[in-house]
Amino acid sequence: MERLPNTMTRTRLLFLSLALVSGLPGAAAAQDREPEPIGRFAADVRAAIPNFPDDQEIATALGVTTEDLPGRGLGLSFGIHFYPARLGRVTLGIGGELVMARASRTLDPTTEGGTAGPTVNGRFSALSPQVSLNFGSGRGWSYISGGLGWGMLTIEREAAPVDDADGSLQTLNYGGGARWFAKEHLAFTFDLRFHRYGAQDATAGRPAYPKGRMMILSAGISVK
Repeated sequence: MERLPNTMTRTRLLFLSLALVSGLPGAAAAQDREPEPIGRFAADVRAAIPNFPDDQEIATALGVTTEDLPGRGLGLSFGIHFYPARLGRVTLGIGGELVMARASRTLDPTTEGGTAGPTVNGRFSALSPQVSLNFGSGRGWSYISGGLGWGMLTIEREAAPVDDADGSLQTLNYGGGARWFAKEHLAFTFDLRFHRYGAQDATAGRPAYPKGRMMILSAGISVK
């Protein structure tokens, strides 16, 4: 399966996306003499595409190669945000997001009639409080946001599952996105987000996992 771009390209993609979405809602709002302000709250439900880490330390601990690691997966993201204050053209938002994602990979045999590679599964979840800066009007707005939260990452061979972790990880999330309201209370929304997580120590039934970062692209609907 094709890998996502390297770290530098991912960062450039984030800032390019934010630049684009910052302009689109604002352009539509500029046509109105008195643009409708952003409402008091918004709630999101999005399908998510996570990119699990291809870390050599994880692969070594599991006895596989980095090519065996899960790569891209699928998940769901749920969020709710409140907008208590407007500061000029910027609206302050406070809220949070819950994301749950899984991935799995089994490499095909390298020769005809050969043995397939081991199946490696990945699970990631995070509860992420967020503070956001929002730009636009009630018809549509872009945002940048971030915050500290709690998460859990597990990558394991299907034939040798590991124990659950004793506790959660501290995570730092940051990213941005936009909402476009085609109807008064219903919008299309997308979000590009990075989750940085801390290292997990090894236990009797669980290998150590190094600190790292996951990128999650998600899209879905928003209501206000």
